[in-house]
Amino acid sequence: MKNINKALSLTLAAIVSMPTLAESINTDDFSFGGRIEARGSLTDSDFNDKSRVRVNGQGKHEINEALTAVGKFEYELTQEDNSSDTTVKNNLRYAYVGVETAHGTLTYGTQDNAVTYLTNFTDVAEVYSGYTNEEFSASGDRSEDTVLYSVVKGDLTFNASANLQENEKGGGLMAAYKLLPSVEVSAGYAATETAVGETDSSDVYMLGARYTNGGVLVSGLVQKGAADGTDFDAVDAFASYGFGENKVSVSYNYLQFDGDDMAQDVNFVAFEYGRYIGDVAAYAGYKVALGSDMSAGKGNNNNADEFIVGARYSF
Repeated sequence: MKNINKALSLTLAAIVSMPTLAESINTDDFSFGGRIEARGSLTDSDFNDKSRVRVNGQGKHEINEALTAVGKFEYELTQEDNSSDTTVKNNLRYAYVGVETAHGTLTYGTQDNAVTYLTNFTDVAEVYSGYTNEEFSASGDRSEDTVLYSVVKGDLTFNASANLQENEKGGGLMAAYKLLPSVEVSAGYAATETAVGETDSSDVYMLGARYTNGGVLVSGLVQKGAADGTDFDAVDAFASYGFGENKVSVSYNYLQFDGDDMAQDVNFVAFEYGRYIGDVAAYAGYKVALGSDMSAGKGNNNNADEFIVGARYSF
């Protein structure tokens, strides 16, 4: 019991001291931060804890007037499973280094793909968004052994990436342009030799647009491609309205493969509400499964609605 109390005391002390630690570490060249997030979801009658802790750091150092070195890391800690043994699972989300120049930024490591900028148009919700590109390495949010080149010239943003990992070789291109300060359009292409869990090639074409005005955000993403020899179509849509310390949102995610295999199909609409007070956020969301939706539990409780509630403290 003494050992348990000691461990709890040390854990609490570490969590409480993190903001102070971040404030003492942060400088003009380096910043340290993260989040502590308690979440629980209910799918049918099954409750799952989805709490997590993220810790990150990023910095830059000016080598000379033309060259600046950059680097970033981010770890995510989650519980390994729902058993009583709270084994921690460590996920390395970012670990890259590179250089910034007047002609763009070049980085290498575990990081965003070229099209992540585009998929982030609709991957905005606290929980229920960004489902349609999770199954494909090249168009996923992040990948290992990735070279990324990014440049911004006025209203134009251009990204190109290459994934050098042995079993997930591929890459992508993306260009986005601001037609107006409130309107941005984008197009991208990504390909990889393997889809997640598959052994064949995959490729995806995508078009996106978003509109922002004050507290209003409306965005959409259309994707079309093939994976493991099967064609698929995908549509993401997101809309939110922020007022004061509150935000309400609705999202729609649709991904369907041709043929009889519906194991990866996504088809749902979700509603979320969040309240944001400084570094603290509290939110709740409800996902309504439609048609052939198989996103609940990735094989368990298929075609089931989900409810989630969570609170987050950022530092």
